[in-house]
Amino acid sequence: MNSKVGNARWIIAMLLGIGCVVNVFDRTNMSVATASLMQEYGLSKVQMGIILSAFSWSYALTQIPIGILLDRIGIKWIMRIGTLLWSVATLMTAIVSGKGLIILSRLILGVAEAPMFPSASKATGYWFPVKERGLATAAFDAAVRFSNVIGVPIVAWSVSQWGWRGGFWLTGILSLFYAIVYWILYRDPTEARFLSDTERQFGSIEKIKTSYDEYVSPVNVVK
Repeated sequence: MNSKVGNARWIIAMLLGIGCVVNVFDRTNMSVATASLMQEYGLSKVQMGIILSAFSWSYALTQIPIGILLDRIGIKWIMRIGTLLWSVATLMTAIVSGKGLIILSRLILGVAEAPMFPSASKATGYWFPVKERGLATAAFDAAVRFSNVIGVPIVAWSVSQWGWRGGFWLTGILSLFYAIVYWILYRDPTEARFLSDTERQFGSIEKIKTSYDEYVSPVNVVK
C-alpha cells in the first residue's frame, strides 16, 4: 500500500533527520575545541565547565516553553526561526573573542536548537499514520546517534586544519545551508502541494480510524 500512496512523508522524515544530524554537529564542536580554547584564553577547568554547560542550561530551560509554542503556532515557523538562529549562534562562536561572548553564543544556541526534537516528534503526528510513527521516531533517534559517530572526527579534522574556529565555521555554514533547505522544503500536510491526495487521505484515514478505535474500545465504553 505504501508504494501506491506515495512517499512524501518519508521525504519530510529525511529532511528532519538531516536536521537532527546537523543539530548535534553543532554540539560536538565545543567538546573538540576544549583544549584549544583553554590554551588560547587561559581558562581554568571551572571556567571551561561553565562554557560547556551554557548550552545545556538554556536548552533545558526552553524545552517546555518551546513545546507550548509548537502546539500553538506549529512547526514551520518555529523551526525556520530556530534553524536560522542556531546558524547565527554557531557562526558567532567562530567570530567573537572573549569567554563572555562565547558563553552568550552557547546560550543562544541552546535556545535555538531546543525546537528540533519536539518538532520532529510533532511532525511525526502530522505526517505519519499511527502504524508508522514508531519507525519514523526511530529514524530520528538513529540520525542523532549517527551524528555523534561522524560528528567528532569531522569536526576534529577541521580543527586540525583550521584551528578551533574552523570547526565552528564548518558547522555554522552547514547549519546555514540546512536552514535554507528547510525554509524551502518544509510544509505542513495541509499546505504541501507535493503531497498527493492519496497519501493525504491515507494519513487522515489512519488517524480517524485510530481515534475511533480508542473511542469505542472496552475501556471507554460505559456499561
